[in-house]
Amino acid sequence: MKKITCLLFVSFLFFNCSKPDEPTDNANNLVNAKSSISFTMNNAEYEQDYTAIKIKDFVSNVNWEKKGITTTNLNEFIIDANPKVKGKACDFTEIFSLTIRTTDNTLIVNKKYNLYTGYIESFQLPLNDQTLCYKDVELYYTENTLGTVKITSFDGKTLKGEFNLSNLSNKADYAPLGYCNGTQIVEKIFNITNGRFTAIPY
Repeated sequence: MKKITCLLFVSFLFFNCSKPDEPTDNANNLVNAKSSISFTMNNAEYEQDYTAIKIKDFVSNVNWEKKGITTTNLNEFIIDANPKVKGKACDFTEIFSLTIRTTDNTLIVNKKYNLYTGYIESFQLPLNDQTLCYKDVELYYTENTLGTVKITSFDGKTLKGEFNLSNLSNKADYAPLGYCNGTQIVEKIFNITNGRFTAIPY
């Protein structure tokens, strides 16, 4: 009787030790999903390839979500990403987002949508420009910012598209530009071209 009890106890310990290392169903779904984004900004190439680096149940992906705007009949589709300069490591969290506002309940393949730039939006991106003192930049929409996205594929889950954005500025309307190594930073315009993404739901 003592031997049987001991074996059961040891089996229970092994079961509990191995359980935390097993990925959850949600994590498995993320690992099996592929997402990416790439674009060119002022002659530098950016990308975010799918990575299987998992912190708890978090996996770095390009994601999309749909939100209803309660005061109107519009739907908002948002694509979020964390792109880096291609081939270069980055030591901060990049912020990049594309927003589509439309009366369509679902995004239509081969349709070109204007990107919504009607509110203060900022991106935090690393730079690869040796002529600039600063190595990362916060970019803002301006009254001249224009952007489009063409949906190339959408099955209700995986969303693919092509996009561009022009006339982004490193200067916010509500704050002056600062200094870098004692030198006044001047306004600079940034343009994004050749954008492509594959996004999965949050």
